[in-house]
Amino acid sequence: MNILKLLRERNKFTQEFVANKLGVTRQSYIRYETGEVELTASAIRVLANLYQIEYRNIIDGIMPEDTVVYMSRRNHDVEKFRQIVLYTLQAAGDLVYLTQTDFYKLIYLIHKDFYEQYLVQLTSLYYPEQSLTEGLSIYANEISKMAEENLIEFINTSIHKGQAKKIIPLTRSNLNYLTGTEVCFLHREFARYSTEF
Repeated sequence: MNILKLLRERNKFTQEFVANKLGVTRQSYIRYETGEVELTASAIRVLANLYQIEYRNIIDGIMPEDTVVYMSRRNHDVEKFRQIVLYTLQAAGDLVYLTQTDFYKLIYLIHKDFYEQYLVQLTSLYYPEQSLTEGLSIYANEISKMAEENLIEFINTSIHKGQAKKIIPLTRSNLNYLTGTEVCFLHREFARYSTEF
């Protein structure tokens, strides 16, 4: 049943999110994903609808034909996310009180607002039913990879008599990954949230 894990990861869903869709606990869902327990017909129907694929793909354990296309698009999409992070860090450079956690929240709000305005995902790291907690975890993971690749750096800072971390860009963003509409949208978001952080 590796197909369940592949489909879930491809769509950036958490195990808990998929379990909720199936009406089971996370532990029960894990048993489906590892193949310990066989899927019921109703579970197959729910999953096929969730992933917008044929029942056969789940039953036979075959990824949809667009997998290769998806993976190349996904790689481009992750790079787009990274450029949004770098661009946001550049624009938010003057926000002295923007901590690491605040920055993750800002990235989440940018993705959420873009979807609400245009009804399309800015990047695949956001999905319509994503909660703030899920979003922060996803963005923190990807941004940590950026730090490992020396694209950004985390620094300690004292803000409001407490310790906090800030994120500093080590390279400039490449706006070739963004459309004009997306860049204009980001500018509006910076103006909108600049007083909140």
